[in-house]
Amino acid sequence: MSRFTTCGLTILLAFAPAALAVDGTVLINQSTITNGLTGCPTGGHFPIIICQSGSYRLSGNVTVPDANTDAIHINADNVTLDLNGFALQGPVTCQQGIIPVQCSVKGQGAGFGIFSNNNNISVSNGAIFGMGSSGITLNGTGERVDGLRVASNLGDGLDSLTGEIIITNCTSTSNQGAGIAINAGTANGNSVSFNGFFGILGSQSGLVVASNNSVRSNEQDGVSNVALAINNTISSNVGFGLSCSAAECAFEGNSFRGNQGGAVKNGTSLGHNFATGLAVF
Repeated sequence: MSRFTTCGLTILLAFAPAALAVDGTVLINQSTITNGLTGCPTGGHFPIIICQSGSYRLSGNVTVPDANTDAIHINADNVTLDLNGFALQGPVTCQQGIIPVQCSVKGQGAGFGIFSNNNNISVSNGAIFGMGSSGITLNGTGERVDGLRVASNLGDGLDSLTGEIIITNCTSTSNQGAGIAINAGTANGNSVSFNGFFGILGSQSGLVVASNNSVRSNEQDGVSNVALAINNTISSNVGFGLSCSAAECAFEGNSFRGNQGGAVKNGTSLGHNFATGLAVF
């Protein structure tokens, strides 16, 4: 092969479009940083920007170089991102299974794993850990997160600060912020433990339902400011098991065990709750 042919191939590869899976899903991995995704801004650096609606999938782990760097921004509505069993990885390390949460990182962190203010975003099936800020922040409406493990982030594990979201079947552990923080929506079937703030934190302004979650050993209250808490197991949190700033917060079918502040602060029992320790239903 001549040097001219080799040079031509090098140029073509440099401007190659994003890889596609057999089903047409756009693939993302560490090499995506070089060229970015087709039609989306790129400067050969993080964050990887998704700027078009559609389906995306990780085909390998993605590692950010420092705690101030975001991994992925989703800047379009109607995006499905399958982490495909892979991980978004940052440099933060937090000791697992202990409180207070103890993390180590050089300098101050501000990097998100996944960030979006757009609507109808779905993220599933993988891990996000070691970020300098929250693991995943989705602030639009119609958001959905399923099957993620989110750990060792300096902010919240998973949050939706201004939007509406459904979070299911996720594990959020050993983050310095809340395990899950929701403005409005549902947290169902999640495991939330050893976080440095509340386990599941709702909003006074939005309707939040927490159901069928295991919430234990968090540094503040286990579940706070949700409209309805139903069938949760809430144990060994440093604060209350359940706390509400308004009496209309309702709870039913929960198990409260060994929460240091007591079982419930405020709220209205709808019955069938079980508690050890301080409890008035």
